[in-house]
Amino acid sequence: MKNNGNTAEFPYRMLLRWSWPEHIEKLIRRSMWLWLVETAKESSDGMELELLGAHVCWLIAVHPDSPPAVLDALALQDSTPFCERIAENPNAWPTTLADLSHHRSASVRAAVAENPNTPPDIVTVLAQDESADVRFAVADNPKHAVALLEALTRDENCHVAERSKRTLQQLCPADTRKLVAKNSGSPRKMAKG
Repeated sequence: MKNNGNTAEFPYRMLLRWSWPEHIEKLIRRSMWLWLVETAKESSDGMELELLGAHVCWLIAVHPDSPPAVLDALALQDSTPFCERIAENPNAWPTTLADLSHHRSASVRAAVAENPNTPPDIVTVLAQDESADVRFAVADNPKHAVALLEALTRDENCHVAERSKRTLQQLCPADTRKLVAKNSGSPRKMAKG
């Protein structure tokens, strides 16, 4: 991780305040050692430090027990893959998810829509996102408000509308049958299942 040609000042020492699984702890300590060596002398280890630091950050971003403060700090890195993993992480703060809901990448915004910690007002905005993939992620999540899912059944993208109908059917099968019969224009007799 470089910053304007200088070694990034990513707070590795901050990461040591928490307990990590052994594979992450070992890499954090190795990263710190390389960082100290590199600051003591200019060497060819710079690339190794950069790759190792990125690997450590990746493991932290995907670890389900990563502290929310660390995830928030990692979300400031301008890396779409890291941001996507952080948006998927169940420990991400709602404020971190709110920030990531404005990310330039649709895959990051879709991951935010799928996270159960995303505030409802953010999900409502994501349901109107310009990207059909983001709206599809909202429609695919049965944890969102039924009214929001019902609104997505009328989405301009047929895949989003269909996905929303399937999600509603999972939540309340009887109500969906009535909705389908009402929207088709002619009542259909449904076999009891």
